[in-house]
Amino acid sequence: MITKLGLGGKQGRGNQNVSWIHIDDFCKAIEHIIDSENMSGVINLTAPNPLSNKEFMMKLRKEMKIPFGLNAPVWQLEIASIFLKTETELLLKSRNVYPEKLINGFEFSYSNIESAFKNLI
Repeated sequence: MITKLGLGGKQGRGNQNVSWIHIDDFCKAIEHIIDSENMSGVINLTAPNPLSNKEFMMKLRKEMKIPFGLNAPVWQLEIASIFLKTETELLLKSRNVYPEKLINGFEFSYSNIESAFKNLI
């Protein structure tokens, strides 16, 4: 919704990594893990191609055919976090997670953000 309103620019500096996964791949990955006898321990459920917040928002706007997105500087995010009763760290800290265990034997239907956005939008 924020992107539709023209506020879908980068958050903060925009260089923080964003790890993501399509809901269909998430569900299939859970089934794969349950069915795999040799998988154990911590398993990262994320697509194999994280990207920066700036890239993520740019690709989202492109798929939604939104020509621009106003950036949200840190100070604006800090004010918004007070009203939303959350922490700006959730938006500004990098989450560069890679599905090292999952990548062996699991086939993603949506391994890149463009295909995921095309399906979801």
